[in-house]
Amino acid sequence: MKNFKIIVFFVALIVMFSACEKVSPPFKENNSGGNDTTKILKNVLLEDYTGHTCVNCPTAAVIAHDLKNLYGDRLVVMAVHAGYFADPHAGIFENDYRTQAGNEWNTFFGFQNYPSGLINRVPNAPGDYIVVKDKWGTKVAEEMQKEAEAKITLTTSFSGGVVSIDVATQFLKNMTGTYNLFVGITEDSIVSAQKNENPDVGETPIINNYVFMHMFRGAVNGTWGENIFGDAVEVGKEYTKSYQYTLTGNADNSHVVAYVYDNETKTVIQAVEKEVK
Repeated sequence: MKNFKIIVFFVALIVMFSACEKVSPPFKENNSGGNDTTKILKNVLLEDYTGHTCVNCPTAAVIAHDLKNLYGDRLVVMAVHAGYFADPHAGIFENDYRTQAGNEWNTFFGFQNYPSGLINRVPNAPGDYIVVKDKWGTKVAEEMQKEAEAKITLTTSFSGGVVSIDVATQFLKNMTGTYNLFVGITEDSIVSAQKNENPDVGETPIINNYVFMHMFRGAVNGTWGENIFGDAVEVGKEYTKSYQYTLTGNADNSHVVAYVYDNETKTVIQAVEKEVK
């Protein structure tokens, strides 16, 4: 999938005007002015709700891909295939990339138009989470400036078709409410047909060998994850959890995604990803 100049220019403008800078690991910012007030910046989860018969979705995928190139490890992208544009059809669109978790999120967050997405699941207003693709850059830049409230460390290994996942979470400040840990799988470089109306992205009206990236393939610990932290989190304590998951896709192109979110607001407070192999 090739980038095209208009989208690249658009994303660059958004980032510039949002006063956002790319930060390299370990994602720390020093505002000391003589005092040590170094803080860890949060990562951002971008969920792109999409489908293979959505003609505008390849353009949104370019925006997500360019943002990923810009921010690197600090941006976690999940392309969630859900809704009527993701329905399988006989012929070149027979593949079914929907997942149980993706379908449930699609219903819960109330998606009607595609492409659109979620940025750290931060609500625009009570009950309104959806962000149109043209605002992804601005919203991502805003979230990138926020201080992290938790740190997640992922360790993975792969053998005999099974990925072993160890997750360690530490909260960095006092938090109210209850929190869930979600773990899922994404896969890159899946090739099949995709409808498209933008000639700058590829063939129209159909890209027969479209390369799907960051495709969400399934939840490891359920649609909404699980609360492993209890009713009150403890700052500095390491909360650990291990999983084993039978992989159905290509391990060389797969990633484990983990994020922690507020049960009440659904807002993601930290997200990370790591290669399966």
